[in-house]
Parts: sequence; C-alpha cells; structure tokens
Amino acid sequence: MVLGTRAKAGSGQQEDEARLLLEVGRGDVDALRKLYRAFEKPLYNLGVRWLSDAALAEELVQEVTLRVWRRASVYDPARGAASSWIFGIARNVASDLARARGRAPVPSADLAQQGSEPWNEEAAWRQWEIAKAVQSLPPERQQVLRLAYVHRFTQVEIARALGIPLGTVKTRIYQGLRQLRDILIEMEIVEEGRR
Repeated sequence: MVLGTRAKAGSGQQEDEARLLLEVGRGDVDALRKLYRAFEKPLYNLGVRWLSDAALAEELVQEVTLRVWRRASVYDPARGAASSWIFGIARNVASDLARARGRAPVPSADLAQQGSEPWNEEAAWRQWEIAKAVQSLPPERQQVLRLAYVHRFTQVEIARALGIPLGTVKTRIYQGLRQLRDILIEMEIVEEGRR
C-alpha cells in the first residue's frame, strides 16, 4: 500500500462519517447503528480516561448515542467533521455525568497526581484523534505499534510474542509510523515539516 493512500482514506472516512450522521438526522436507524459501531470503542476509552469508571464510560457511550440520535438533524458538515461534532457531545455528556456524581472528569493519566493539574481538554481531543488514526492502520501495524508503545515491548519481544521475524517487526513499525504520520498530517494534528 502506498503511504499517502491511507491519508486519503482518512478523508474518505470523514466523509463517510458525515454522510452517516446526515442520514441519522433523517431518521435512518441503520446509519445510527453504523455510527455506534464506529464510535463505541473510542467513546468508551475516552469515558474511562475522563471519568475513571467503566460503568460511567458505558453510560457515556449510551448517552452520546441517544443525543446523536436526537440532535443529528442540526449537524452541519460545513461547520466541522462529524467526529468533532460527536466528540463535542461526548465532552458535554462527560461533564454532565461527572457533575451528577459530584466530581470533575479527570484523565486517567492524571489520577496519580489528582488535582495537581487541570483537565486539558485540547490534549484529550488530540489523544482521541490519534487513537482514531491508529485504528485506521492495517491490523498488523496496529498490533506492533501497540505492543511497542503501549505495552513497551522491545522489538525482539514483539517478534517472540507474535512468532514473526525481527525484520518483519521492524518493517511494520517503520511503515506503521510513516503511515500514521501521513494520517496525522492529513488530519492537521502534525505539521508537514515536523519530524
């Protein structure tokens, strides 16, 4: 696969999401199911990070889905991406859920330092966008990147765990990072000249 092709696919994904959201606005239940499947996991992960509670994260996913169903008719693709619109709803739902429980949403990375730094909404948004970009990579590249950067495996450990040659691991990591960079440039999260 050509590296730039996936970046263009990211744009196509945004168009698909916008189309689905417009269809939901016209009452299409099947389009809502497709959006739910696309956003369920990222919203849940975001909910766990913000609310530090799996049950509240599940509630967040359900409430966001309900609000999307009720409000999709006001979505205007000219004003932004469907994912941005849905994320805005998620941010409001997280605040509502946290307020109802008498606490502020806190990213899980800050739990150890609870209260030491305010919630960085922009950073949370960027993390969510990056997670979506990683999910758009081919599964074998996602797998090695997660093992390397989330689980902190060495390349040798990844090769052993997956039962593949070390050279294959190195290639998948290199190609995955290059492809991810192209996607992030397309999403305007990373600047073109930045390394």
